[in-house]
Amino acid sequence: MKNPLSIFRNRKVGLALGSGGAKGLSHIAVFEYLAGLGIPVDMIAGSSIGAVVGAVYCCGKLETFRHDMLSFTKKELLSMFDLTMPRSGLLKGNDFTEFMKRYIPADTKIEDFHIPLAIVATDFYSGRGIVFRKGNVLEALRASVSIPGVFVPVAYNDTFLVDGGVANPLPVDVVKRSGAGFTIAVNLHPGIKTSRVKRYVQSGAEKIGITAFSEELPEIDARKGVTIPVEKKHNGWMKNLDQWISARNEKVIYPSIFEVLSQSIDIMGYANTVNMLKHYRPTVLIEPALLNTGTLDFTDAYSIMTEGFRACADKKSELTRKIKFWI
Repeated sequence: MKNPLSIFRNRKVGLALGSGGAKGLSHIAVFEYLAGLGIPVDMIAGSSIGAVVGAVYCCGKLETFRHDMLSFTKKELLSMFDLTMPRSGLLKGNDFTEFMKRYIPADTKIEDFHIPLAIVATDFYSGRGIVFRKGNVLEALRASVSIPGVFVPVAYNDTFLVDGGVANPLPVDVVKRSGAGFTIAVNLHPGIKTSRVKRYVQSGAEKIGITAFSEELPEIDARKGVTIPVEKKHNGWMKNLDQWISARNEKVIYPSIFEVLSQSIDIMGYANTVNMLKHYRPTVLIEPALLNTGTLDFTDAYSIMTEGFRACADKKSELTRKIKFWI
């Protein structure tokens, strides 16, 4: 029986989908789990991969997308790397748009969706979050996934747009301001990955003599252990591209350029998410344990989705208990 007080409440359920690269494949599991519990999704806000999965869901292509991701190969991933002269980004991003046309028709408008969708990007000059509620879906997604230094930014009016996760990696505020009374957020930045990063700095190399300090840590003498690793050179552009993506050769000392960018963005995403959750706490917070999943680990779709289901299962009692008093 429905709660009689619900007629006086805002009964709309809003879903905030966070940024996080391949970790965002766990969003697919969240949609399926909520559907299994009979919990409706009345509106969606997404940053970066969260916007991608949200848009695919709104187009009714989530099952197809899920199937394709489960068989996604490294060769397919490499085929999307349309390299350009790195003036403001390494990739043009056109191949990403072409890939997304498998699930979203080129002329699809955000305002035509039956479920309201907000796509979050970041204004390059002001640093503010930009929210798309109208306009071409693919163009908005291209802006929302523009990882700094990786994708060329998108020109928009008198500015440029970069990845939505830069300014707002978990847009709980957007769904709340859109009118959601019950909010579910999927946080892909519950912590910061450290294990693989430590592997690089533990490699022996020439020491340097600087002093590092912060407000929270005592002064550290860098001469007592900080090192600069020596990068190993590779011949051939394919080897270099593979190293840029993963740097998994056991003899490689330096992290790849993409790992440097990815780790920096993860740190920024974590810090911004902590701040967001202080001011906009969702009704239910789902946090898949994917710290060791890389930004481009799309070939690990099965394990990522499995973790998404597990994270939802951890919140099942909370979801069912709270939602019954709402809808």
